Amino acid sequence: MKKEFRYGKEIQQLREARAWTQEQLALAADVEARTIQRVEKDVTKNPETLQAIAGAFDVDLESLRTTWLIPESTLVRTWLVRNHRQFISVQEAHPWQQCARMTVTPLTEEGERQVNELLRQILANRDLIEPYETELWECYTQQIQEPLQALFDLKQAIFLMDERRDFILPSSGDLKPVRDHIDNWRVQHFLGVPLHGCFQLSPTEPLHRFNDSCRSAGEAMFRVMKEEREGALVYSDALVAVIQAGGPEAETESTGVTLASCSKMVAGALVLNTSHRSRAE
Repeated sequence: MKKEFRYGKEIQQLREARAWTQEQLALAADVEARTIQRVEKDVTKNPETLQAIAGAFDVDLESLRTTWLIPESTLVRTWLVRNHRQFISVQEAHPWQQCARMTVTPLTEEGERQVNELLRQILANRDLIEPYETELWECYTQQIQEPLQALFDLKQAIFLMDERRDFILPSSGDLKPVRDHIDNWRVQHFLGVPLHGCFQLSPTEPLHRFNDSCRSAGEAMFRVMKEEREGALVYSDALVAVIQAGGPEAETESTGVTLASCSKMVAGALVLNTSHRSRAE
């Protein structure tokens, strides 16, 4: 969790309490009126300007300061899951509090529906069962064998991304949490991806395999999910994608799609929905 000092809110409140306009405060602090506007919006935090404003109010600088907690998010690691044993091993060794699922693969409408349904079956009730609950966990691991194998038979894999996220705890009326935040909230992202596929953030950027040993690939896909951007170009076959990069004559062989994602809460779990636009058929 990152801490940030801000001054704009306190300065605006002090100014309004004295019935000063921004122009009057600017005159008292010997700065431009536009500077006061920027300070109150926390656009600028020039020490000399802030000190001048504190002097105009006849207060010390610390009294104008408020501390804000800024949540941070980092990618811990990734896995490319290709069999049932590997899936169970990762789930048992790396607990999480929240999960997200997403289909990131060029498919027909029916193929996408099928993969989404298999992912739904694999993750059904997963957030309610922990590995230490031996009997329930054994039932779960047996229950997902068939949908997992069906997914792998479709030449799909699961690209797992483990995210560490800061989580701010809100107050509810007079009820306040003991701590104001959790600094190790874990989210696992389950991405249905082509087994032999790859992706790139744009046509001019490098190709990345869905590879758990490549940190840059994980970071690139993580940025797609966390940032407000168009998405990524995903290819079913990495070899075809490499050939395409060699010249325009290979463009008709591409199976790339453009992904644009949005998020919503469904039954307490964050689900990332994708909108696919074919790049080449």
